[in-house]
Amino acid sequence: FPSHDIPADKTYQINFQDPISVVNAIFYAAETEKLEILQCLCDPYEEGDGDTKRLCELSKTIKQASENGTTEITQLYISEFTKALKNGRITGSVEIEDREEVRIAKVDFIFDGNKSETMNLINRHGNWYLYSF
Repeated sequence: FPSHDIPADKTYQINFQDPISVVNAIFYAAETEKLEILQCLCDPYEEGDGDTKRLCELSKTIKQASENGTTEITQLYISEFTKALKNGRITGSVEIEDREEVRIAKVDFIFDGNKSETMNLINRHGNWYLYSF
């Protein structure tokens, strides 16, 4: 499986044509606490589920909380996110399925020790975006 171990001083270039690269961007954000990268991962048509939308808005939520002086809440958000996902990794191959008029990629991963989850990504004009999990 591709490794996502990236030094904190490095940037991560997302390849939106590769669902694995998009999911690995989440792990990169958790490892480095560079949460800004999350903003560009969601479906541009805004059809994703609430979980993916919250994930993509995490950096904005944290920024608002710190601007409002609620740093304890901010630190809690960051801590929970990084703890759960910093050691996340993809556990299988990508499954692509065509549903009606959209393509969905299913990417299995583990996080928070050994919890299993599947991230569903939607293809928009050749690029993959978080859709549901």
